[in-house]
Formats: sequence, C-alpha cells, structure tokens
Amino acid sequence: MLKIDSLRAALTQANTWCQANPEAFTVFVEEGGVETTGETPTFVYRYSLVLFAMNYPGSLDDFTLPIMAWLWFNEPSLLLNPEKNRELKFTTLINSDSTADLLFEMPVRQRVRVTRDESGAAVAEHLPEPRPRVITGGGWGEVFDNIPGVIDYDGSISSAR
Repeated sequence: MLKIDSLRAALTQANTWCQANPEAFTVFVEEGGVETTGETPTFVYRYSLVLFAMNYPGSLDDFTLPIMAWLWFNEPSLLLNPEKNRELKFTTLINSDSTADLLFEMPVRQRVRVTRDESGAAVAEHLPEPRPRVITGGGWGEVFDNIPGVIDYDGSISSAR
C-alpha cells in the first residue's frame, strides 16, 4: 500500500508545518479489503486512507490543497466523480483559539499485478492509476500538472522551479 507514504511525502513537501512537525501528523489505513475477479493475476487493495494532524495552527486549506493535488495524480476518479468525491471527508476538533486537530478520510484503491520473477516466485507490481480523460484547457490538470511540490505521474515529487 504505497499510497500511505506517497500522501505523507506530498504533505511534507507542500506544508511547512508538516516539515517542522513530522511527529504531529500521521497517515494510516483505517480499514480495507482485497478485490479480485480471479480471471487474471491482478487484484485491488481497497481501503480508507486517514490523515490525522494534532494541534494544527493554520488553515484547513493548507492540508486540503495538497490533498487535492495528490488525488489528481493518485486517485483521479475520486477527485473527478461527484458521486465518489462525497466520500472525501474531514473532521476538526478545536483545541484552543489557535489550534485544532484535523482528520481527513478518503477511500483509495491500489491496483496490483502479480507476475513471476526469474526464480519463479510470485511478485506484486503496484500499478499507477490510469490517467483521466479530461478536456484540456482548464480544470484540475491546469492547476496541478507540472507544478513544484506535487506528485508527478511517475510518483516523483516535482522540484521547485
């Protein structure tokens, strides 16, 4: 389940508070399952990815924008489908006039293909998300494609220009 580390890396890159307070936020799996048809050597991890930040002093937008950028590359169907994106949830708990605990929950999927290596052992290959077919000239792609600090199509983080 590579998306846990990928989301944490994206938040750390995009949010200076996360950089300064890595112990104060965590990304984890709440629950999950495995789907397969049995017809091909593939399966899908389906799980709820949770982000929890303690005593955050900034704006909710400071987490929401990097999450939206991460979704554009890692779960585009969740971002682009109004029925699915209703499942992207957050909760806040106000601790004081200056801090709050934040909890984001999002359903994610990770496609896996199973092959055999040279010795014949089964090997899991985590597949990238298919790119959405969207009209160019606007939308999320215009906002998030090829900008510094965002997870690129290949999973790497864009460097600052």
